[in-house]
Amino acid sequence: MRLPKPAALAVLALFCAAAGPPPEDQRMVPGGRGGFVNDGADGCWLWASGIRAGISNLTASWTGPCPEGPAEGEGRAEVRWTEEGVERSMIYEGALRGGKNEGPGTLTLIAGKEIRLRQEGTFRDDYFVSGRVEFPGPGIVYEGGWSITHPNGRGRLVIRGRVIEGEWLNGCLRTPQGWFSFTRPARECEGRDT
Repeated sequence: MRLPKPAALAVLALFCAAAGPPPEDQRMVPGGRGGFVNDGADGCWLWASGIRAGISNLTASWTGPCPEGPAEGEGRAEVRWTEEGVERSMIYEGALRGGKNEGPGTLTLIAGKEIRLRQEGTFRDDYFVSGRVEFPGPGIVYEGGWSITHPNGRGRLVIRGRVIEGEWLNGCLRTPQGWFSFTRPARECEGRDT
């Protein structure tokens, strides 16, 4: 049996060492900027945003590799916190690059035991850009292009069996009867390039 050379062991130890916390200016600030959350176990960093101020018990976990701090490759990412006494979580299954959702994947937002939102499709730089968006509680499903928080591009919205289809512009759809809005107030659609 041949043993590894000391130099090879040193490189292996360096590769396996925890990265430590992300730099202060790159950390997520609840109620403020998006940024990295450290998983605490292996030093893997996950990107998180959209979490309100005043939360507690923020934790993160990642099942894939993280060679230099940010999570990298295929795996399962979970960010959990407590907000107004309710346990919440963001669970992403798919590819990450630099700690952010990148490529095909599924993001599920949960409050308590209720699934509030599920996005399944393509992500770029941590943003959902196309695929299927489902709001299970009210029975709403959208399939098509997406931009940050709004339908954008060719898409089909189904609300309790009613189908609204067409070319969306940041949550607004022009129909023969006027504007139809989804994810934003209708008054923001009329006469404006949203």
